[in-house]
Formats: sequence, C-alpha cells, structure tokens
Amino acid sequence: METTPNEQLEQLEREYKERRQAIESQTAPEAVLPSEHETMSQVVEGKIQEQVPDFKVENHSQEPTGEDNNLDPEARGKIQEWVNIAFTKGPYESIQALRDNDPALIDKFHSALTGELYKMLVQNKKLEEVK
Repeated sequence: METTPNEQLEQLEREYKERRQAIESQTAPEAVLPSEHETMSQVVEGKIQEQVPDFKVENHSQEPTGEDNNLDPEARGKIQEWVNIAFTKGPYESIQALRDNDPALIDKFHSALTGELYKMLVQNKKLEEVK
C-alpha cells in the first residue's frame, strides 16, 4: 500500500520519537544524551540504508552549517531537488531517486534532509529548539 508524503513524514516523526524514547530510557541519568539533531540523523540514516545498504554517517553530531560552497552548482541542485522531492512526494521517493549516486552526494543529502526535518519538527512545536 502506497503512503502519502505526509504519512511518510509522520512515520519518520514517529520513528524519531521511538528512537528518542529508547535512548532516554537506556541512558544513565548522569549521562549526556545525544542531541535531538543526532537522533534525527540516525533515523534518516536508517531510511537511506534501506535503499543504499552501504551508506554510513561518520558523525551524527555534525549539524548542518548551511549551503555547502565546496559543491559545484549541479551537485547543490541535485541535493536541493532530492530535498524538495522528500517534502512533495515523500522521503521514500527521494531516497529511491538518489540510490545510484555518489556516496558523497548521498551524505550531503542526508545532512540537508536531517536539518530540514529537524527544522520542521521545531516549527510544528514537536521539538524545542536548542540554542
């Protein structure tokens, strides 16, 4: 059964909440919890790995710093196109669109999508923005 883009985004949100609850329940009270962004990064990584099994994020705590000026305009355009697909056709559709691409581009997409999903949860008051 196909799901709508909103249903796919809601599923990612549920998976985020489940992962966050698991982390909080399994972490000692005095331990430092990973940031909400790190948790979202792990969820997005898992979704990408469903289509690109070898994909691995080296550093979940690295928050996006904005546009990557080291990429050529064509690569930036592809990444933005995949992010747009994630929010118009659904994250699963965007991940399928990128699966045969350069791992470095997939990593940049992961970072961009993680950042956008995190912003969406903050804007929808599902998360408090940590400053």
